Amino acid sequence: MLTGTQFNGMQFNGTQPASIALSALPIPSGPLSGLLQAARDELVALASGRGVALSVVFDMPALVRVNEAAVAAGSWEPMLPAAHPACRSLTPANAFWICGTAASGDVVTAQAGLLYDCSAQSIGDRFNAMTVFYDDPATQAPGGEWCTCTSDTANSTRGQVVWTNAGWTRPDFQGRGLFPICQRVNKLAAWLLWSPTWFISVVDPDIVPVWAERKMGPRHIDDEPAITYNQIGLKTLPMHLVRFSRAQFLGDLAQLAADLARAA
Repeated sequence: MLTGTQFNGMQFNGTQPASIALSALPIPSGPLSGLLQAARDELVALASGRGVALSVVFDMPALVRVNEAAVAAGSWEPMLPAAHPACRSLTPANAFWICGTAASGDVVTAQAGLLYDCSAQSIGDRFNAMTVFYDDPATQAPGGEWCTCTSDTANSTRGQVVWTNAGWTRPDFQGRGLFPICQRVNKLAAWLLWSPTWFISVVDPDIVPVWAERKMGPRHIDDEPAITYNQIGLKTLPMHLVRFSRAQFLGDLAQLAADLARAA
C-alpha cells in the first residue's frame, strides 16, 4: 500500500505498490458502514463474475502506460490531460484509478477518479479556465486549445467535486457490463477517500444512452452538450455533463444492496 494514504481518516502505512484490492478497501465504522460494505462486496462479486479483479491504484503514470498501450492497439484514444501527471500534479490526495485485471494479469479495464476543490470556482468555471485539464493552462496548454462551458448545472456545482474520467475496456471484455460496475466502484472509492459533494462525468453525444438511469442509477444529465473542448491534435469534443449528488450515489448503493439481499 501507499505510505500516507487515508480513507476517511484511517491511515495506512507501507511502501509500493501503490494499490489496494477492492475486496480489501477499508470501510469506516459509522451509520453507513453496513451499506458501504454490502455495496463493496457486491461490486467485487459482480466484477469477479465477469472475470475481472478490481483494485484502487494511486500510481497515475501506470494509467498513462495502460493508455499508451491501448492507443497503440487501436482500442483507446489518448486520454484527457486531466488524468495525465505531465499536465497536473496528481497525488493520492486528488487522484486514483480503478484497475481491472483478468486472470492472465492483463489490465482490461480502467477508469480514473479526480478530485477538484471547487469552493472558490464552480466546476464549470474550471472547465472554462481549463484548470480541470492543466495546473497552469497559460504555460502548459498548446496554443489554440480551449474549452467552453455553458452548462447551468456545471456552473452551479461547487464544493469538493470528483470527476470520473479516462474510462476504457479492452474490446474482448466489452459487452460484460463492466463500465457501470467500475463507475460505482469509482464513486465508492472516492467517497471513502474524500466524501465529495458531487460526482461528475462528461459524455460524448453518441454514448449518452450508456448513461441511462436504469444502467447507471439516479443522476442528472444535461439535455444538450454544453461543454466543448478543443484539444489540439484531436477532434473538438462536445460533451454532456452528468452529475450525481451524494443522495443519488448513496441511494444507488442502497438499491444495489437491496438487490443483493433479494438474490440471497
